[in-house]
Amino acid sequence: MGKKVLVIIDVQTAVVEHGYKRDKTIDNINRLIRCAREQQIPIMYIQHEHPEGPMRKGEPGWQLHPRLENPLHQEVTIHKTVPNSFTHTPLKQTLDKLGATHLYICGAQTEYCVDSTCRGAFDLNYDVTLITDAHTTNDADYLSAPRIIEHTHGTLKNFWSPNATITLEKSSDLDWMKSEMNPQ
Repeated sequence: MGKKVLVIIDVQTAVVEHGYKRDKTIDNINRLIRCAREQQIPIMYIQHEHPEGPMRKGEPGWQLHPRLENPLHQEVTIHKTVPNSFTHTPLKQTLDKLGATHLYICGAQTEYCVDSTCRGAFDLNYDVTLITDAHTTNDADYLSAPRIIEHTHGTLKNFWSPNATITLEKSSDLDWMKSEMNPQ
């Protein structure tokens, strides 16, 4: 397994306002952040923005959710305007400078930015682990949030390539999270 990076997508006030199991999901992400810092695993925060409305840069809805651990000064925040965090951003170049080969992805919204970024990373030959208890979405007119999450998991776990993988794991099953989940 190569160089690991934790990628936290769009855990912003307006995005997660009605998120399924929001507080529990953010608590799981915070545990991931703390453990990644202890293990010296780089962390990338991703923030979505729109030119107007609650997701306009600087607006209260655009801000990282107050429950989320804030980035430290050495941690990178990437701003994006489309669901795939790699499109029109310096994310790939930043990851390449770190020598990243394995991305651990969490955040919001499951069927949009989380899914798109997992697929984008896979297409760029990064190994991806989607952390199953650390991403969320909202109910939609056509499907409940739990069903959207289940569908996304069912789709992504069937991706295959000789160059990259997508795996799904709970945070407690990650090798670098064992010390957090089983303190001595």
